Amino acid sequence: MLKKITICLFLFGLTFSGGLRALGASKNEPLAMPIIPSIRAMGNAYTAVSNDEYSVFYNPAGYATIKDSVVTVFSLGIKANIDDPALNLYNAIVSGKNVTSTSNLTTYFSDITVSPGIAGPIYFGRVGDNYGFAFYNNIYAVIDTQPGAIIPSASFYGYGDLGFIGGYGLNIPFIEGLSAGFNLKVILRVKSSIEGTIIYLVDTLEDTSNIPIGKAIGFGGDIGLLYQPVSFLKIGLNFRDFFGTHFSSWESLTSASTSFSKSYIKPRIAFGIALYPLATMSEENNFENLVIALDYTDLLNYSNFLGKIKFGVGINAFKIIRLRGGLDGGFLSGGIGFDLKIFHLDIAYYVDELGAYQGANPVQNLMLNFAFKW
Repeated sequence: MLKKITICLFLFGLTFSGGLRALGASKNEPLAMPIIPSIRAMGNAYTAVSNDEYSVFYNPAGYATIKDSVVTVFSLGIKANIDDPALNLYNAIVSGKNVTSTSNLTTYFSDITVSPGIAGPIYFGRVGDNYGFAFYNNIYAVIDTQPGAIIPSASFYGYGDLGFIGGYGLNIPFIEGLSAGFNLKVILRVKSSIEGTIIYLVDTLEDTSNIPIGKAIGFGGDIGLLYQPVSFLKIGLNFRDFFGTHFSSWESLTSASTSFSKSYIKPRIAFGIALYPLATMSEENNFENLVIALDYTDLLNYSNFLGKIKFGVGINAFKIIRLRGGLDGGFLSGGIGFDLKIFHLDIAYYVDELGAYQGANPVQNLMLNFAFKW
């Protein structure tokens, strides 16, 4: 099974992206951005923070507030879910068991979600001097099984991108503390999905020509605002994909007979508040830049209200350590980062909700990220 999954992910890698998301089942596409472990560890609350190279993805108004330029030439993040069923499957594969044999299918695939992902290794970006950009890729996949009458049912889906995003930010004249910015973006997306029994899934993955895979190019943009009325408070708005990022003219990459309908990334308005308690006092030498952030990620949609609330706390310690923690849709998150001159390392724990509502199908994730930047 692992070999067959790897074949499929490798096929996506050849096109610089990979992914699986319901084909034709929904016209809504997932957001186009890599998983950033330091921000996921902070509960994914970053709209009003946006004070580093990740402003590219969270709020382009941050370009106007970044004092020191940052260049990133490489970034690789590897994600795996760590729920008990997934860990049992990993252990079985490592120990050499044939997990796809008839006798083991029900044991290891009766009720399991496996969600591997890769952010990078393609990443080149820069922020500073009122502008920012990033050229990146990411690969994401999900295998989900449910108990069946005889054998488990299964689905294999996800998405992946090769993208460019960039724009400009400036301080608004005559309104002290207010900045604005915009991004334009181009995304090459590849996607596919398979549904059926676990046996059908395994047989389909064995012959990649049977996998329905399509690609399309999407164009979109973001508009961001940041307002800092006092030194310890920032308020942010990000009109993400403000006209919708549309994908049309889907092209099939295999001989599988599957149609791909037009789709788009729907517009979202993210709102955030960031507090800096240490801004009003002299900071300690060993602890600095304490930030407390709260986001609501989509003011245009109040369904699954709890899932859109993000809360996070971050602090830098001893000049090289970054500590992060938070609540992402009610689920705990946390992580630690190390800044060693040009080499940066991040480890993050967070939870993705893959179901229709909070608590329906939560998946625990652990992500490790290496990057070279200065």
